[in-house]
Amino acid sequence: MQKLLSRFGLLTVLSAFLLFSCNNNDDEVIGSSSVTYSSKLPDGVQSAEIIQLNYTFKELNTGKVSEHIVNGNKDLTVDLPTGSYEVSVSGQIKISLDGSESTEDVVGYISSEAITSTDKNKTIQLFIKVAKGDLILEELFFTGTLSPEGKQYNGDKYFKIYNNSDETLYADGLLIVQSEFLTVEKQEYRPNIMATDFAAGAIIMLPGNGKDFPIEPGKSIIVAEDAINHKELNPNSIDLRTADFEIYNDDMDDVDNPSVKNTLPVFSNMIMHNRGFTSYVLARLPQGTNIEQYLAQYDYTYEYDFVFGEDSFPMSNDAYRIPNDWIIDAVNLSVNSEFQWIVTAPSLDAGWTYSGTVDRDSNRYGKGVRRKTLSTSANGNKILVDTNNSTRDFSAQVKPSLFN
Repeated sequence: MQKLLSRFGLLTVLSAFLLFSCNNNDDEVIGSSSVTYSSKLPDGVQSAEIIQLNYTFKELNTGKVSEHIVNGNKDLTVDLPTGSYEVSVSGQIKISLDGSESTEDVVGYISSEAITSTDKNKTIQLFIKVAKGDLILEELFFTGTLSPEGKQYNGDKYFKIYNNSDETLYADGLLIVQSEFLTVEKQEYRPNIMATDFAAGAIIMLPGNGKDFPIEPGKSIIVAEDAINHKELNPNSIDLRTADFEIYNDDMDDVDNPSVKNTLPVFSNMIMHNRGFTSYVLARLPQGTNIEQYLAQYDYTYEYDFVFGEDSFPMSNDAYRIPNDWIIDAVNLSVNSEFQWIVTAPSLDAGWTYSGTVDRDSNRYGKGVRRKTLSTSANGNKILVDTNNSTRDFSAQVKPSLFN
């Protein structure tokens, strides 16, 4: 907890410094530039036939979006107003491996790319999209609520986890992991493990011995921060007594509803940031690996230089890492005005979603993010959108389903 507070404090100081030292030139008249994008094949792929690539450019100052499609092994040449862009790519490629051909979904992502009149040639790295038939994060409610007196109320946050498949899945042993790094604070972390691992700042695990907690197709579970009737304390809140699991931090003065099963603490305390500075993944340990073995083998010590003005402060910290191969779903969260980068590999999540347009947005309370519905299956179950891009997959700053 002390670690998180100190980092948020540094971030606040830096934000204040930038506020008073920078000018806003968003309204300047700008020209346009012709730029050519070539794609770099995923690591380990020597040659491939590109079937189609869909490019999306979002200008970070104006929010204007343009989309372009490339068919075949060709570069994209496009005219764009000069500025800073979020660039994302999705599509399909055909590759040959060990004598057999396969079609793979690919994604690419650049959080901030400067388009200028001089730099006309760009490259975007492609990643093979991770696609696994398992549980997904349907809804995240992390902002909390306001009391009738306008006071901030916490404790009523929750995760809603959905079975998007056509078979019964089990919640037993599921890991819910909060990012160590912040989407609003980009640093040059050493070593940078993001291409292969997710840096974990807090980890909890759902109990069970393998098949104790089945989730049928089209059904969901609620993992609540505090599984109590919050309406008794705040009439603007919700009743979470029917949650399936409760996050219990045994080293804190925490609420414990004895009728709701507790999650198991693995590392640090799971405290959902109520502005959405952190990201989350669902993961499963490989068969035959237990928590004790994981903690003994997957620690992660990193360093970085925190720069403030002309001064640089060497920093280091300890966390854990979750191999990307273990991750079954990922959602990057941020704030529109503060976003700097996603903290997952683009193969896990090539975008981000939000529940506040500016930092400390007073309109964020009582709102969350919810995955969109793609269609309905033959048996009537909703099929949720899951393209591994949270910008596309989620509706931002919406009323959570448990408030309806």
